[in-house]
Amino acid sequence: MSGKNKIYQPFIMMVLLGAGLLFATEFKTDVKVLNYQTKKIDALSDIMLKEKAKKVPLPRIILDKTLIKDIISKEKTLIALHQLDSSNIDNTVTDTSSALAHFFYALNDMKKHKRKVRIAYFGDSMIEGDLITQDLRDCMQDNFGGAGVGYVPITSIVSGFRTSITHTFGGWTTYNLVNSTPPNHLLGISGYCFVPDTYFNSDSTNLNSNSWVRYAPVNRKHIDKFHETKLLYGKSDGENNVVINGKHYKLNEKNVVNQLVINNDDAKKGINANFQCKTPIDIYGFSMESDSGVFVDNFSFRGNSGMPICKVPQRVYSETNNCLGYDLIILEYGLNVVSPGITDFSWYESGMGNTIKHIQESFPGVSILLISVGDKSFRNNGNYETDPSVPLLVSAQRRMAKDNKLAFWSLYDAMGGSGSMVKWVQGDEPLANLDYTHFNYKGAHKVGKLLYSKLMSQYLDYNKKQNHKLDDISETAFGTVLNK
Repeated sequence: MSGKNKIYQPFIMMVLLGAGLLFATEFKTDVKVLNYQTKKIDALSDIMLKEKAKKVPLPRIILDKTLIKDIISKEKTLIALHQLDSSNIDNTVTDTSSALAHFFYALNDMKKHKRKVRIAYFGDSMIEGDLITQDLRDCMQDNFGGAGVGYVPITSIVSGFRTSITHTFGGWTTYNLVNSTPPNHLLGISGYCFVPDTYFNSDSTNLNSNSWVRYAPVNRKHIDKFHETKLLYGKSDGENNVVINGKHYKLNEKNVVNQLVINNDDAKKGINANFQCKTPIDIYGFSMESDSGVFVDNFSFRGNSGMPICKVPQRVYSETNNCLGYDLIILEYGLNVVSPGITDFSWYESGMGNTIKHIQESFPGVSILLISVGDKSFRNNGNYETDPSVPLLVSAQRRMAKDNKLAFWSLYDAMGGSGSMVKWVQGDEPLANLDYTHFNYKGAHKVGKLLYSKLMSQYLDYNKKQNHKLDDISETAFGTVLNK
């Protein structure tokens, strides 16, 4: 071979090798020999731009000012939005009215008259510590007015976890839904009643008690001071008193549920209450609120399937409603019912059907929203996946709502459906805890905002059908609140 040909030999070899690799790229070249697995040849893998992994977006509605105006002015836009989002609240009522009509009427009436609109949110550990409810409350008060955290029980197992109020207490006997309650005591709306210690002395002129509770506001908008405070308590059959911030009040009413209103300016910075009781009396809780606006009361009870709340007598619910005045009841249960081995929830439909009827009879005419269980994962063959009983329960809960003409919201679908809890836990910004069951603060914040947005979507739709003007509804009443 001549010297001239040797000069081009390396170049020719490189061209031939490159052509061979490109040719091999087009065919299946990964083979298994004994225990060794070869890899498929891809000659261009290092120079081709790889597609960036797509993040699965969490459910959200992003609406700018222009779209908000379109929704208010064009009914077709609103209808289209409903059709595109499968996680909207299901009205279940087939005529032109709404299962939430009472609640929406109250919101409209509040714009004309100075009044209060109140939501009772019943749930299990998913809403403990005011999670979800504090964000719903904040959104409602931002747009419709009002200040205060609403009802707070005398004692709480999550008082140190709750961030919407400072709460300490001591010296109480507690009865609740899961333990035996003596016949001379009645459980309150939260599923608890609290009995103060009673002390007697020789001359019966001075009463001393170890039963006390203290509440203080926190440095956050709407809840940074107490405007009007109420104490809810049961029937009093003797000389019972409470000293609140140094001022004495008699507890001498005979109704099943009574309220004591504290309006003194000293209560704005906090409540320090000491109970001096000669006879046993049920004390339920305090409510911190303003003279008008929207209030959301958190009634969480860990481990509750929803069925035990029937243990609260109807007259207790009714007389509490006489004191506080509810316009919307929210029921969110199911977390303690699902299990991978359950395939039939007919028993739960029957039990919760009784609960729903109990609530309807206790709060006649009040709107009721049933919220489904959210996604919940379990470990299967080393991987986390959706508990197969979850979608079955969601379907059962949807039927409960339809059969009883309640509004229904599928939290499961709003999260993203099957597999969504894994994404909420393992995302770049985790929204749920490593138990693959409960939301963390950020996740609860997300759900509270999302629920508010869904309620406002229904509210706008209701007013459209009733030919009410919507010009005074601010844009924060809709989806842009999710961007905060």
